[in-house]
Amino acid sequence: MPKFDASSEFDAAAAIEAAAEGVLITTAELNAPGPSIVYVNPAFERITGWSRKEVIGLSPRILQGPKTDIQIFANFEERLSSGKIWEGLTINYRKDGSEFWMEWSIVPLRTEQGRIYQYVAVQRDVSARVAAELRLQDAQASQRAADRARANLARYFPPKLVETLAAKDQPFGSVRRQNMAVLFADIVGFTNLAESVEPEEVIEVLRELHSWMARVIFKWDGSIESYIGDTVLAIFGFPEPGNQDGTNALSCAYELHAAAYQWEQERSAKGLLPIRIGLGLHYGPVVLGDVGTGEYLEFTVLGDTVNTASRLQQATRSLNCDLVVGQELVDVVKAENDSASGSTLLSRLQQYGDFAIRGRSRSVVIWTLSKGRTAH
Repeated sequence: MPKFDASSEFDAAAAIEAAAEGVLITTAELNAPGPSIVYVNPAFERITGWSRKEVIGLSPRILQGPKTDIQIFANFEERLSSGKIWEGLTINYRKDGSEFWMEWSIVPLRTEQGRIYQYVAVQRDVSARVAAELRLQDAQASQRAADRARANLARYFPPKLVETLAAKDQPFGSVRRQNMAVLFADIVGFTNLAESVEPEEVIEVLRELHSWMARVIFKWDGSIESYIGDTVLAIFGFPEPGNQDGTNALSCAYELHAAAYQWEQERSAKGLLPIRIGLGLHYGPVVLGDVGTGEYLEFTVLGDTVNTASRLQQATRSLNCDLVVGQELVDVVKAENDSASGSTLLSRLQQYGDFAIRGRSRSVVIWTLSKGRTAH
């Protein structure tokens, strides 16, 4: 490559006139009213819509407007007065009032004695680039929101449902009423447990509880409506009712019961306090939908079936058993299976009879897994 010869013929003025980027030269006054324009090139005229004749003698502030970020000029005077390059990016305005994103660099021109006598600003219309960056940021934000929503759904719904629900604008649909199996599970004597161990251990217990319960519930096509402290509320038949919802719910309750017993044995072997889990299961109509405000919505299930299932779970204390099932769930299991399969599935239950439910005018016929602690 040939070495540049500074003495060779070179027309700087012609180069600036032909430059694709806008060039603006001002006087060196930084104090109010500030510098005035002494030169602009044709590219500046194309970018801003202002002609050279119109802007000579005016302040560069003619390019500013309502959305111009004045904060970018915070170090403007400090850098330029010390002879440093200043760079900025903000919204500016064309002569017709239209907005555009302008990126520019300003450098001081000095005399041989070092005195700053003018400033040269090289200006670029980067609207297309900024728009692309903003679209990318929006897309990334949308993806992060989608990932958060998907991760949140994964806490409550089986993996095979997560992608389906995440793809919907209204994953839970409109408010509706349908029949559903409802299961409540919680730690019997949780208050005493929380008072007898350190808070960190309480949190660890809950994490373990939620982890293995979720695996079992999802295995049987259940969905977790909510975690309420040590209580887990699961539903079967969402987002659409199936022909095995009651069967899945009862099978899930059996497996949760077995897993709870195993967990209790493991804790005892480690010298930790044993933990008993109580399970309540019922079937019937529920109302499903979002509740809350526009800023915060939460999916929930409501109705007598939910309340009854909760009361049946609480009844495990007074009945000294681990699982209490409502008659309606037993009836559904029979309807969903042939005689032999239904009998096999229900053989582990024994009918208790009528049971009064607090807050409910009619009693419920219930079935229990055992009168006492079940032998496994």
